[in-house]
Amino acid sequence: MRPRPPFDSKLLIPIALGVVSILGVGWIFFTNFHSESPLPATAEPTAFPSDSISLEAGTLTPSPSAVPALEETTPIATGTSPAAYPNPPTETLPSVSTMITENPPALSATLVSDQAPSLQAGKKYDDTDPNITYDRYWIILKNPGTKNAYKGALHYSASIGNEASFRFTGQGFYLGYQRGRNFGIVTVIIDDQPYSFHEQAFDLFWRSPQLASGTHFVRIIHESGESINLDYIEVLP
Repeated sequence: MRPRPPFDSKLLIPIALGVVSILGVGWIFFTNFHSESPLPATAEPTAFPSDSISLEAGTLTPSPSAVPALEETTPIATGTSPAAYPNPPTETLPSVSTMITENPPALSATLVSDQAPSLQAGKKYDDTDPNITYDRYWIILKNPGTKNAYKGALHYSASIGNEASFRFTGQGFYLGYQRGRNFGIVTVIIDDQPYSFHEQAFDLFWRSPQLASGTHFVRIIHESGESINLDYIEVLP
């Protein structure tokens, strides 16, 4: 066995200095760590932007600029069905003319002009005569139900306000028509004077009042009820 080499005492000084240095560094680090005070907690949480949407209890809170939903309203019907029209009167009116004192309806653009030929006295004219003018809502009926009509046909109106017109020269006239349960009220305006009639009890015509001899202007208007019709016009001398 080899003998242990002798320890060099000169090495003690560097070793001691190294130990002291290590202990000094540790002491400085320890004292600095405990001398620093902790930062204070933030007093208030960071605020949300003013235009943000907040959540509370799981419910979405709308912003003030939200547009409220419109309330639904029940639509109101404005039209009138044919069933709403008044039923024609059931009573029988006398065959004489009934004068109306209220203002006549406004003049229609489809009426005959002042230059239209006049129906002449002492003659009977079918409803299809070209000198009788109808608005576009009249129709011509020719079927087994009109076989007893003059020349087997007549003009028929199923819309209130329908109008026909003619001029005649004489002192009066007959309006021929076909009776029926649905026959309505007819307004006849002679030289701006209105009269009214319904279907007669026994006659198939309406006679105008006695007029001064000369040329007259006549309007026939579907005033009320389900329907009216015109079969012929006979001008009295």
